[in-house]
This record gives sequence, structure tokens and C-alpha cells, in this order.
Amino acid sequence: MTRGDTCVRLTPAARTWRVALFGALAVAYLAGSVVGDDHWWPFGPWRMFSTSTAPTGAVTVSAIQVLAADRDDWQDVALHPWRVGLNRAEVEGRHDQIVANPEILRTLAEANARLRRDDQRWTGVRLVRRSTVLENRAPTGETRERVVAEWTLDGGARLVDP
Repeated sequence: MTRGDTCVRLTPAARTWRVALFGALAVAYLAGSVVGDDHWWPFGPWRMFSTSTAPTGAVTVSAIQVLAADRDDWQDVALHPWRVGLNRAEVEGRHDQIVANPEILRTLAEANARLRRDDQRWTGVRLVRRSTVLENRAPTGETRERVVAEWTLDGGARLVDP
């Protein structure tokens, strides 16, 4: 950096903390790449960018369905922070926790009731895995759906099909 004709140099302390910060970040990224997973973000391997789906197979995503007090059928809901305080990716990231403890789904119903007081109360929430079948990288039109975990107000929580 220059000021007029004078060159301003970093002090030894300024250089030291910059080198230490660089070293710590390099170690974190290296460790994340070797043993980390997506929960180590931003130091993890970012598998969503480093892997691909087979050209013939299925693309699978998680979805949430709810049973409202005024309906008898399950409906898909788009998860947004203004609806339940989380987005779909955050719920997908908790898939293993939900499978281990389906009672977690109750918190989505409670959050929706708190955030959207004018909406009908959710009396049930379930986690669904939805697969779109591909053939030669093109959707075939076939989708497969299976309920993984479910919570209902009257029946409690249960693991359906892990």
C-alpha cells in the first residue's frame, strides 16, 4: 500500500496474525475435505457440487406433508422461514435426526401455529422421500413416494419407513 511516495509495510504482528489465520483456514478446509461432511459447512467437502446423479436412476428429495384441522387429506407444503422458521434444505439436513426421533416433526406444527396464527392448525406432519425416475438424464414421468416418519396430534410420532 502506498501513500504518496511512501510504502507502508505491515508490522510483524500484522503479518503474524494474517499467516496464522491463513494457516487455520487451510487446516480447516483440508480437514473438511478429508473427514468432514456437509454439516462442516463451509469447510466440508460440499458434496452437492462434487457429485452427480447417475444418468439412469432416480433423484430423491425430502418433502413435508401436513394434515390441517379443516382437511382430511395430506397436503404438500413449501417450507419457508416465514412458515416454520426453516427452509426445506434445513429440514433435509435434519433427515437422520427426524428418523431417529419423529417427534421432531411436532416442532414444525408448533412453529407454524406461532408464525401463522390465522392459518388452520396442523394436526399432523410427515416427512416424505420423493424420487423422480430418470432414464438417460431425462425424467420418465414416474415418481415414487414413501413416508419416512410421521407425527399426528392424536397418534403421536412414529417411524414409518426409514
